Amino acid sequence: MNPDHTWLKIERFLENRTLIPIIGPGAITMGTEDRPLYPWLVGEMADRLGLTETPFSLHHLVCECMGKGMQIEDICLKLDVLFGKECPEPGRVLQRLASVVQCRRFFTLGFDPLFERALGSVRNFGKSKVVPWEFSLDLQSADLPETVADQTTLGYLFGKVSANSGFHLWDADAVEFICELQRQLPALNTLGRTLAESNLLFIGVHGSDWLVRFLLRTLRQKPFSVATKRALFIADATDSLKDDAVIFYDSLRRDVAVLPMDPVRFAGTFCDLAASLEPPLDPGRIPGVDVTVPLMEPTAPDGSIFISYAHSDAAAAIKLVERLRAGGCLVWLDDDRLVCGDNFENNLEDAVKRHCGFFISVISETTEKRGEAYFHKERRWAAERSASFAETRPFYFPIVIDGTSSPLRNEPRVFSKIDFERAPGGAASDAFCERLAELQRKLFTPRTTP
Repeated sequence: MNPDHTWLKIERFLENRTLIPIIGPGAITMGTEDRPLYPWLVGEMADRLGLTETPFSLHHLVCECMGKGMQIEDICLKLDVLFGKECPEPGRVLQRLASVVQCRRFFTLGFDPLFERALGSVRNFGKSKVVPWEFSLDLQSADLPETVADQTTLGYLFGKVSANSGFHLWDADAVEFICELQRQLPALNTLGRTLAESNLLFIGVHGSDWLVRFLLRTLRQKPFSVATKRALFIADATDSLKDDAVIFYDSLRRDVAVLPMDPVRFAGTFCDLAASLEPPLDPGRIPGVDVTVPLMEPTAPDGSIFISYAHSDAAAAIKLVERLRAGGCLVWLDDDRLVCGDNFENNLEDAVKRHCGFFISVISETTEKRGEAYFHKERRWAAERSASFAETRPFYFPIVIDGTSSPLRNEPRVFSKIDFERAPGGAASDAFCERLAELQRKLFTPRTTP
Protein backbone atom coordinates (compact mmCIF):
# COMPACT_ATOMS: atom_id res chain seq x y z
CA MET A 1 0.00 0.00 0.00
CA ASN A 2 1.23 3.50 -0.83
CA PRO A 3 2.75 5.03 2.35
CA ASP A 4 1.24 8.45 1.62
CA HIS A 5 -2.18 6.87 1.23
CA THR A 6 -1.67 4.99 4.51
CA TRP A 7 -0.85 8.20 6.37
CA LEU A 8 -3.94 9.86 4.89
CA LYS A 9 -6.05 7.02 6.25
CA ILE A 10 -4.44 7.35 9.68
CA GLU A 11 -5.16 11.08 9.59
CA ARG A 12 -8.80 10.49 8.74
CA PHE A 13 -9.21 7.91 11.50
CA LEU A 14 -7.64 10.31 14.01
CA GLU A 15 -10.11 13.00 13.00
CA ASN A 16 -13.00 10.54 13.32
CA ARG A 17 -11.66 9.22 16.65
CA THR A 18 -11.84 5.64 15.42
CA LEU A 19 -8.13 4.76 15.82
CA ILE A 20 -6.83 2.70 18.75
CA PRO A 21 -3.03 2.52 19.25
CA ILE A 22 -1.70 -0.83 20.46
CA ILE A 23 1.74 -0.26 21.97
CA GLY A 24 4.22 -3.09 21.52
CA PRO A 25 7.46 -3.60 23.48
CA GLY A 26 9.47 -1.98 20.68
CA ALA A 27 7.80 1.39 21.34
CA ILE A 28 8.10 1.34 25.13
CA THR A 29 10.91 3.65 26.18
CA MET A 30 12.26 5.16 29.37
CA GLY A 31 13.93 8.41 30.38
CA THR A 32 14.59 11.59 28.46
CA GLU A 33 16.71 9.75 25.90
CA ASP A 34 13.91 7.31 24.98
CA ARG A 35 16.03 4.31 25.85
CA PRO A 36 14.24 1.04 24.89
CA LEU A 37 12.89 -0.50 28.09
CA TYR A 38 12.91 -4.21 27.36
CA PRO A 39 16.54 -4.62 26.19
CA TRP A 40 17.59 -2.74 29.35
CA LEU A 41 15.31 -4.95 31.41
CA VAL A 42 16.98 -8.12 30.09
CA GLY A 43 20.41 -6.90 31.20
CA GLU A 44 19.12 -5.66 34.56
CA MET A 45 17.37 -8.94 35.31
CA ALA A 46 20.39 -10.98 34.21
CA ASP A 47 22.47 -9.17 36.85
CA ARG A 48 19.83 -9.61 39.56
CA LEU A 49 19.41 -13.30 38.78
CA GLY A 50 23.15 -13.96 38.77
CA LEU A 51 23.59 -14.82 35.09
CA THR A 52 27.12 -14.43 33.75
CA GLU A 53 26.01 -13.38 30.27
CA THR A 54 23.14 -11.23 29.06
CA PRO A 55 20.61 -13.23 27.00
CA PHE A 56 19.15 -11.95 23.73
CA SER A 57 15.63 -11.44 25.10
CA LEU A 58 13.36 -12.08 28.07
CA HIS A 59 12.37 -15.38 26.46
CA HIS A 60 16.00 -16.52 26.38
CA LEU A 61 16.50 -15.20 29.92
CA VAL A 62 13.62 -17.37 31.18
CA CYS A 63 14.96 -20.40 29.31
CA GLU A 64 18.43 -19.96 30.80
CA CYS A 65 17.07 -19.44 34.31
CA MET A 66 14.89 -22.53 34.09
CA GLY A 67 17.89 -24.47 32.84
CA LYS A 68 19.65 -23.48 36.07
CA GLY A 69 16.77 -24.79 38.17
CA MET A 70 15.04 -21.49 38.89
CA GLN A 71 11.26 -21.16 38.94
CA ILE A 72 9.17 -18.72 36.88
CA GLU A 73 7.91 -17.23 40.14
CA ASP A 74 11.50 -16.26 41.09
CA ILE A 75 11.75 -14.11 37.97
CA CYS A 76 8.26 -12.65 38.41
CA LEU A 77 8.99 -11.62 41.99
CA LYS A 78 12.20 -9.79 41.06
CA LEU A 79 10.43 -8.03 38.18
CA ASP A 80 7.60 -6.97 40.47
CA VAL A 81 10.06 -5.59 43.02
CA LEU A 82 11.98 -3.73 40.31
CA PHE A 83 8.90 -2.00 38.91
CA GLY A 84 7.48 -1.39 42.38
CA LYS A 85 10.55 0.24 43.92
CA GLU A 86 12.80 1.35 41.06
CA CYS A 87 10.44 1.87 38.13
CA PRO A 88 12.07 3.94 35.36
CA GLU A 89 10.37 7.12 34.21
CA PRO A 90 8.31 6.82 31.00
CA GLY A 91 10.18 7.87 27.89
CA ARG A 92 9.35 10.98 25.92
CA VAL A 93 7.67 8.95 23.17
CA LEU A 94 5.26 7.41 25.70
CA GLN A 95 4.45 10.82 27.13
CA ARG A 96 3.68 12.15 23.67
CA LEU A 97 1.50 9.15 22.82
CA ALA A 98 -0.36 9.68 26.09
CA SER A 99 -1.09 13.26 25.05
CA VAL A 100 -2.82 12.40 21.75
CA VAL A 101 -6.22 13.96 22.40
CA GLN A 102 -8.00 11.98 19.65
CA CYS A 103 -7.47 8.65 21.46
CA ARG A 104 -9.29 7.61 24.61
CA ARG A 105 -8.63 3.88 24.33
CA PHE A 106 -5.18 2.30 24.22
CA PHE A 107 -3.87 -1.24 24.49
CA THR A 108 -0.39 -2.40 25.39
CA LEU A 109 1.38 -5.70 24.73
CA GLY A 110 3.95 -4.97 27.42
CA PHE A 111 3.55 -5.96 31.07
CA ASP A 112 5.30 -2.88 32.45
CA PRO A 113 3.48 0.11 34.04
CA LEU A 114 5.34 2.85 32.12
CA PHE A 115 2.64 3.75 29.60
CA GLU A 116 -0.01 3.73 32.32
CA ARG A 117 2.13 6.20 34.27
CA ALA A 118 2.57 8.37 31.19
CA LEU A 119 -1.20 8.44 30.68
CA GLY A 120 -1.77 9.23 34.34
CA SER A 121 0.61 12.19 34.28
CA VAL A 122 -1.50 13.80 31.54
CA ARG A 123 -5.03 12.52 32.13
CA ASN A 124 -5.43 11.95 35.88
CA PHE A 125 -6.67 15.32 37.12
CA GLY A 126 -9.98 16.47 38.52
CA LYS A 127 -12.58 13.86 37.62
CA SER A 128 -10.61 12.82 34.57
CA LYS A 129 -8.96 9.48 35.09
CA VAL A 130 -7.17 6.55 33.48
CA VAL A 131 -8.87 3.18 33.96
CA PRO A 132 -6.54 0.18 33.53
CA TRP A 133 -7.97 -3.14 32.39
CA GLU A 134 -6.13 -6.44 32.29
CA PHE A 135 -6.92 -9.52 30.25
CA SER A 136 -6.56 -12.53 32.48
CA LEU A 137 -5.69 -16.17 31.91
CA ASP A 138 -8.32 -17.07 34.49
CA LEU A 139 -11.31 -19.14 33.51
CA GLN A 140 -13.17 -15.99 32.42
CA SER A 141 -11.64 -12.52 32.26
CA ALA A 142 -13.63 -9.41 33.16
CA ASP A 143 -14.83 -7.50 30.10
CA LEU A 144 -13.27 -4.26 28.91
CA PRO A 145 -15.10 -1.33 30.59
CA GLU A 146 -17.17 1.00 28.46
CA THR A 147 -15.60 4.41 27.88
CA VAL A 148 -17.38 7.31 29.56
CA ALA A 149 -16.74 11.05 29.49
CA ASP A 150 -13.38 12.12 30.99
CA GLN A 151 -12.15 8.53 31.07
CA THR A 152 -9.25 6.92 29.23
CA THR A 153 -8.97 3.13 29.13
CA LEU A 154 -5.66 1.27 28.92
CA GLY A 155 -5.93 -2.45 28.26
CA TYR A 156 -3.13 -4.89 29.10
CA LEU A 157 -3.79 -7.59 26.50
CA PHE A 158 -0.94 -9.81 27.74
CA GLY A 159 -1.31 -9.22 31.47
CA LYS A 160 0.43 -6.89 33.91
CA VAL A 161 3.57 -7.46 35.98
CA SER A 162 3.00 -9.08 39.36
CA ALA A 163 4.80 -11.28 41.86
CA ASN A 164 3.08 -14.31 40.36
CA SER A 165 3.07 -15.69 36.83
CA GLY A 166 0.15 -14.68 34.64
CA PHE A 167 1.68 -12.10 32.32
CA HIS A 168 3.63 -12.41 29.08
CA LEU A 169 7.17 -13.14 30.17
CA TRP A 170 8.24 -15.62 27.49
CA ASP A 171 6.87 -17.24 24.32
CA ALA A 172 4.96 -19.93 26.21
CA ASP A 173 2.94 -17.18 27.90
CA ALA A 174 2.23 -15.52 24.55
CA VAL A 175 0.79 -18.76 23.19
CA GLU A 176 -1.48 -19.08 26.24
CA PHE A 177 -2.71 -15.48 25.99
CA ILE A 178 -3.49 -15.77 22.27
CA CYS A 179 -5.38 -19.03 22.79
CA GLU A 180 -7.31 -17.58 25.73
CA LEU A 181 -8.15 -14.41 23.79
CA GLN A 182 -9.54 -16.53 21.00
CA ARG A 183 -11.56 -18.60 23.46
CA GLN A 184 -12.90 -15.73 25.56
CA LEU A 185 -13.54 -13.04 22.93
CA PRO A 186 -17.07 -14.24 22.05
CA ALA A 187 -18.09 -13.71 25.69
CA LEU A 188 -16.31 -10.34 26.12
CA ASN A 189 -18.84 -8.16 24.32
CA THR A 190 -17.23 -4.76 24.86
CA LEU A 191 -13.72 -5.96 24.02
CA GLY A 192 -14.90 -7.81 20.93
CA ARG A 193 -16.99 -4.89 19.70
CA THR A 194 -14.21 -2.37 20.38
CA LEU A 195 -11.66 -4.37 18.41
CA ALA A 196 -14.09 -5.11 15.57
CA GLU A 197 -15.36 -1.54 15.17
CA SER A 198 -12.05 0.32 15.51
CA ASN A 199 -9.03 0.82 13.30
CA LEU A 200 -6.01 -0.71 15.05
CA LEU A 201 -2.52 0.80 14.94
CA PHE A 202 0.23 -1.56 16.16
CA ILE A 203 3.43 0.29 17.08
CA GLY A 204 6.57 -1.64 17.96
CA VAL A 205 5.44 -5.23 17.49
CA HIS A 206 7.67 -7.83 15.86
CA GLY A 207 5.72 -8.24 12.65
CA SER A 208 7.82 -11.16 11.42
CA ASP A 209 7.04 -13.24 14.49
CA TRP A 210 4.38 -15.85 13.76
CA LEU A 211 2.99 -15.37 17.26
CA VAL A 212 2.27 -11.76 16.33
CA ARG A 213 0.55 -12.88 13.14
CA PHE A 214 -1.69 -15.20 15.16
CA LEU A 215 -2.41 -12.34 17.58
CA LEU A 216 -3.40 -10.02 14.73
CA ARG A 217 -5.72 -12.68 13.35
CA THR A 218 -7.29 -13.21 16.77
CA LEU A 219 -7.91 -9.51 17.39
CA ARG A 220 -9.17 -9.03 13.84
CA GLN A 221 -11.77 -11.77 14.48
CA LYS A 222 -11.89 -12.65 10.77
CA PRO A 223 -9.58 -14.49 8.37
CA PHE A 224 -7.00 -12.26 6.70
CA SER A 225 -8.52 -13.25 3.36
CA VAL A 226 -11.86 -11.68 4.33
CA ALA A 227 -12.12 -7.92 3.93
CA THR A 228 -13.36 -5.82 6.85
CA LYS A 229 -14.57 -2.24 7.09
CA ARG A 230 -11.77 -1.40 9.51
CA ALA A 231 -8.05 -1.00 8.87
CA LEU A 232 -5.10 -2.57 10.64
CA PHE A 233 -1.71 -0.83 10.59
CA ILE A 234 1.63 -2.35 11.62
CA ALA A 235 4.56 -0.02 12.32
CA ASP A 236 7.77 -1.95 12.90
CA ALA A 237 11.50 -1.50 12.40
CA THR A 238 12.70 -2.33 8.89
CA ASP A 239 15.21 -4.91 10.14
CA SER A 240 12.42 -6.64 12.11
CA LEU A 241 10.22 -7.03 9.04
CA LYS A 242 11.89 -9.81 7.11
CA ASP A 243 11.15 -10.30 3.43
CA ASP A 244 8.74 -13.17 4.01
CA ALA A 245 6.72 -11.08 6.47
CA VAL A 246 6.50 -8.14 4.06
CA ILE A 247 5.31 -10.49 1.31
CA PHE A 248 2.84 -12.07 3.75
CA TYR A 249 1.26 -8.77 4.78
CA ASP A 250 1.38 -7.23 1.31
CA SER A 251 -0.47 -10.23 -0.10
CA LEU A 252 -3.37 -9.70 2.27
CA ARG A 253 -6.43 -7.56 1.78
CA ARG A 254 -5.93 -3.82 1.46
CA ASP A 255 -7.28 -3.26 4.96
CA VAL A 256 -3.87 -4.36 6.34
CA ALA A 257 -0.98 -1.91 5.89
CA VAL A 258 2.67 -2.21 6.95
CA LEU A 259 4.86 0.80 7.74
CA PRO A 260 8.51 -0.38 7.89
CA MET A 261 9.81 2.35 10.19
CA ASP A 262 11.63 2.50 13.51
CA PRO A 263 8.84 2.37 16.14
CA VAL A 264 10.09 5.34 18.15
CA ARG A 265 10.52 7.47 15.04
CA PHE A 266 7.10 6.36 13.78
CA ALA A 267 5.51 7.28 17.12
CA GLY A 268 7.05 10.74 16.88
CA THR A 269 5.71 11.25 13.36
CA PHE A 270 2.30 9.94 14.44
CA CYS A 271 2.20 12.36 17.39
CA ASP A 272 3.24 15.25 15.13
CA LEU A 273 0.32 14.41 12.83
CA ALA A 274 -2.13 14.22 15.73
CA ALA A 275 -0.89 17.54 17.13
CA SER A 276 -1.30 19.23 13.74
CA LEU A 277 -4.99 18.26 13.83
CA GLU A 278 -5.67 19.15 17.48
CA PRO A 279 -3.41 20.45 20.27
CA PRO A 280 -2.18 17.60 22.49
CA LEU A 281 -3.28 17.24 26.09
CA ASP A 282 -1.24 18.88 28.83
CA PRO A 283 -1.18 17.90 32.49
CA GLY A 284 -4.13 19.28 34.44
CA ARG A 285 -2.92 22.83 34.86
CA ILE A 286 -4.61 26.11 34.09
CA PRO A 287 -2.26 27.88 31.62
CA GLY A 288 -0.52 30.81 33.26
CA VAL A 289 -1.75 29.94 36.77
CA ASP A 290 0.06 27.61 39.15
CA VAL A 291 -3.19 25.96 40.25
CA THR A 292 -4.37 22.43 39.59
CA VAL A 293 -7.68 22.08 37.77
CA PRO A 294 -10.33 21.73 40.53
CA LEU A 295 -11.93 18.41 41.37
CA MET A 296 -15.46 18.38 39.99
CA GLU A 297 -18.31 18.21 42.50
CA PRO A 298 -21.55 16.29 41.82
CA THR A 299 -23.31 19.65 41.54
CA ALA A 300 -22.07 22.41 39.26
CA PRO A 301 -19.21 24.37 40.88
CA ASP A 302 -19.58 28.14 40.99
CA GLY A 303 -18.11 29.69 37.86
CA SER A 304 -18.10 26.48 35.83
CA ILE A 305 -19.14 26.29 32.18
CA PHE A 306 -22.52 24.66 31.58
CA ILE A 307 -22.88 22.79 28.28
CA SER A 308 -26.39 22.60 26.78
CA TYR A 309 -26.71 20.12 23.92
CA ALA A 310 -29.09 17.76 22.15
CA HIS A 311 -28.64 14.08 22.95
CA SER A 312 -27.78 13.32 19.32
CA ASP A 313 -24.93 15.87 19.55
CA ALA A 314 -23.34 14.19 22.59
CA ALA A 315 -20.15 13.18 20.75
CA ALA A 316 -19.50 16.77 19.66
CA ALA A 317 -20.33 18.03 23.16
CA ILE A 318 -17.81 15.65 24.72
CA LYS A 319 -15.16 16.73 22.23
CA LEU A 320 -15.92 20.36 23.06
CA VAL A 321 -15.53 19.58 26.76
CA GLU A 322 -12.17 17.89 26.09
CA ARG A 323 -10.91 20.94 24.20
CA LEU A 324 -12.07 23.34 26.91
CA ARG A 325 -10.54 21.31 29.72
CA ALA A 326 -7.29 20.93 27.81
CA GLY A 327 -7.25 24.74 27.67
CA GLY A 328 -7.66 25.00 31.44
CA CYS A 329 -11.42 25.58 31.68
CA LEU A 330 -13.63 24.25 34.47
CA VAL A 331 -16.57 22.53 32.73
CA TRP A 332 -19.66 20.82 34.14
CA LEU A 333 -21.33 18.21 31.95
CA ASP A 334 -24.61 16.63 33.04
CA ASP A 335 -23.79 13.29 31.43
CA ASP A 336 -21.09 12.41 33.96
CA ARG A 337 -22.26 14.42 36.98
CA LEU A 338 -25.91 13.44 37.50
CA VAL A 339 -26.34 10.01 39.04
CA CYS A 340 -29.16 7.67 39.89
CA GLY A 341 -31.36 9.18 42.62
CA ASP A 342 -30.69 12.81 41.68
CA ASN A 343 -33.59 15.16 41.00
CA PHE A 344 -32.60 15.60 37.37
CA GLU A 345 -34.53 18.76 36.51
CA ASN A 346 -33.94 20.56 39.81
CA ASN A 347 -30.20 19.93 39.62
CA LEU A 348 -29.96 21.17 36.04
CA GLU A 349 -32.02 24.27 36.77
CA ASP A 350 -29.93 24.96 39.86
CA ALA A 351 -26.72 24.55 37.83
CA VAL A 352 -27.85 27.09 35.22
CA LYS A 353 -29.60 29.64 37.44
CA ARG A 354 -27.27 29.64 40.45
CA HIS A 355 -23.88 28.07 39.92
CA CYS A 356 -22.53 28.19 36.37
CA GLY A 357 -20.47 31.19 35.38
CA PHE A 358 -20.87 30.68 31.65
CA PHE A 359 -23.39 28.94 29.42
CA ILE A 360 -22.49 27.28 26.11
CA SER A 361 -25.36 26.53 23.75
CA VAL A 362 -24.35 23.75 21.34
CA ILE A 363 -26.22 24.51 18.12
CA SER A 364 -26.80 22.09 15.26
CA GLU A 365 -29.35 21.12 12.65
CA THR A 366 -31.02 19.11 15.40
CA THR A 367 -31.46 22.04 17.78
CA GLU A 368 -32.68 24.24 14.92
CA LYS A 369 -35.25 21.72 13.68
CA ARG A 370 -36.71 20.48 16.96
CA GLY A 371 -39.47 22.71 18.28
CA GLU A 372 -39.81 20.85 21.58
CA ALA A 373 -36.86 19.50 23.54
CA TYR A 374 -35.25 19.71 26.96
CA PHE A 375 -32.34 21.81 25.77
CA HIS A 376 -34.80 24.63 24.97
CA LYS A 377 -35.74 24.69 28.67
CA GLU A 378 -32.05 24.95 29.65
CA ARG A 379 -31.61 27.88 27.29
CA ARG A 380 -34.66 29.68 28.72
CA TRP A 381 -33.13 29.25 32.18
CA ALA A 382 -29.94 30.83 30.82
CA ALA A 383 -31.98 33.75 29.46
CA GLU A 384 -33.56 34.26 32.89
CA ARG A 385 -30.14 34.11 34.56
CA SER A 386 -28.65 36.64 32.15
CA ALA A 387 -31.20 39.26 33.22
CA SER A 388 -29.26 39.74 36.45
CA PHE A 389 -25.96 40.42 34.65
CA ALA A 390 -24.65 43.71 33.32
CA GLU A 391 -24.87 43.89 29.52
CA THR A 392 -21.07 43.86 29.31
CA ARG A 393 -20.76 40.63 31.34
CA PRO A 394 -20.07 37.66 28.99
CA PHE A 395 -22.28 34.71 29.87
CA TYR A 396 -23.89 33.04 26.86
CA PHE A 397 -21.74 31.50 24.10
CA PRO A 398 -23.48 29.95 21.05
CA ILE A 399 -21.34 27.23 19.41
CA VAL A 400 -22.35 25.88 15.99
CA ILE A 401 -20.98 22.37 15.47
CA ASP A 402 -22.11 21.74 11.88
CA GLY A 403 -23.11 23.63 8.73
CA THR A 404 -26.10 25.38 10.31
CA SER A 405 -26.35 28.91 8.91
CA SER A 406 -27.56 32.16 10.46
CA PRO A 407 -29.91 33.52 11.52
CA LEU A 408 -30.43 31.07 14.35
CA ARG A 409 -34.15 30.49 14.80
CA ASN A 410 -34.50 28.63 18.10
CA GLU A 411 -32.18 30.48 20.49
CA PRO A 412 -33.73 32.84 23.08
CA ARG A 413 -34.36 36.29 21.64
CA VAL A 414 -32.38 37.99 24.38
CA PHE A 415 -29.25 36.40 22.87
CA SER A 416 -30.04 37.23 19.24
CA LYS A 417 -27.31 39.88 18.92
CA ILE A 418 -24.50 37.62 20.15
CA ASP A 419 -22.21 36.30 17.42
CA PHE A 420 -21.80 32.53 17.33
CA GLU A 421 -18.54 30.58 17.16
CA ARG A 422 -18.06 27.68 14.77
CA ALA A 423 -16.53 24.49 16.17
CA PRO A 424 -16.99 21.67 13.63
CA GLY A 425 -17.74 18.47 15.48
CA GLY A 426 -16.97 20.22 18.78
CA ALA A 427 -13.38 21.18 17.89
CA ALA A 428 -13.36 24.67 19.41
CA SER A 429 -10.49 26.95 18.45
CA ASP A 430 -7.54 27.62 20.75
CA ALA A 431 -8.50 31.29 20.85
CA PHE A 432 -12.00 30.50 22.08
CA CYS A 433 -10.77 28.09 24.78
CA GLU A 434 -8.12 30.55 25.92
CA ARG A 435 -10.67 33.36 26.09
CA LEU A 436 -13.01 31.34 28.31
CA ALA A 437 -10.14 30.19 30.54
CA GLU A 438 -9.04 33.80 30.94
CA LEU A 439 -12.60 34.89 31.81
CA GLN A 440 -12.82 32.17 34.45
CA ARG A 441 -9.53 33.24 35.99
CA LYS A 442 -10.64 36.87 35.96
CA LEU A 443 -14.15 36.43 37.35
CA PHE A 444 -13.74 33.37 39.58
CA THR A 445 -10.94 32.35 41.92
CA PRO A 446 -9.55 28.91 41.00
CA ARG A 447 -9.58 26.37 43.81
CA THR A 448 -6.99 23.72 44.38
CA THR A 449 -7.91 20.13 44.95
CA PRO A 450 -7.44 18.92 48.55
